[in-house]
Amino acid sequence: MKLGEKIYKLRKEKGLSQEALAELVGTTRQAISKWENDQGYPETEKLLMLSNIFEVTVDFLLKDEKTESSLDDTGYYVNKETALGYIANEKKTVKFFGIGCAFFALAGIPYIAIQTVPAWKISGVSVCVLVGIIFVVIAVFTAKDEYKILRKESLIFDYEFLKELTAEYHSKKKKYIAVLGICTVLFISGILSLAITVRNIIPWTDYHVLIFMGLAVGVCGLICSAGAMETYEILVRNEEYSNGLWFKIKRRIRSQMDTM
Repeated sequence: MKLGEKIYKLRKEKGLSQEALAELVGTTRQAISKWENDQGYPETEKLLMLSNIFEVTVDFLLKDEKTESSLDDTGYYVNKETALGYIANEKKTVKFFGIGCAFFALAGIPYIAIQTVPAWKISGVSVCVLVGIIFVVIAVFTAKDEYKILRKESLIFDYEFLKELTAEYHSKKKKYIAVLGICTVLFISGILSLAITVRNIIPWTDYHVLIFMGLAVGVCGLICSAGAMETYEILVRNEEYSNGLWFKIKRRIRSQMDTM
């Protein structure tokens, strides 16, 4: 993709007219038109201003060979600041959601541990459920609307930043997989133990407190590690993600809704 095409595409993504961009850069609408049609070339000073306005690097604007394969007419450009902000926000969101689900599992502890005073048992279960709901609500409000588009569109990045992000993900992936494996074992073991108990194969005992604790750790770890992995993969493996059947179905549904 040539420089003119990139300027045109980035200008459209920012919602700027040629007149508005010309005013920001300190030039004329005719100059912008010439740049976009590759009939002229911006000076170095103007290139720097364009990179600041579009939040891209000058290298991204000038290089063709490595960025061309990752650009298309339907892609949404994601700069480094947006990508890192999205990762941080998603990690925080899944952490709150995981903690909320863990408290739902912990509600079984007062149910088992408190036998003498029924009112205390009910209060203990209610508190755990209430705290769980609070954390889930916090998770819902933590997710920022500005990042929703990253799940809805195919994405394009600066080539060097994508390499850096991919390397970061691969360095953390082993840790996420290890946590995912351990928490999966805890979660499945807890579910099976409770299922056996509910069927009266084994009686309820004080040891079930440990089962509920393991279940809470398992569900929280599952949500946090799986959520973090998915967040990275939406970015570093976006081509596979955006070519997936579920992504295409969601895009078609949104397109039909927009035409209504």
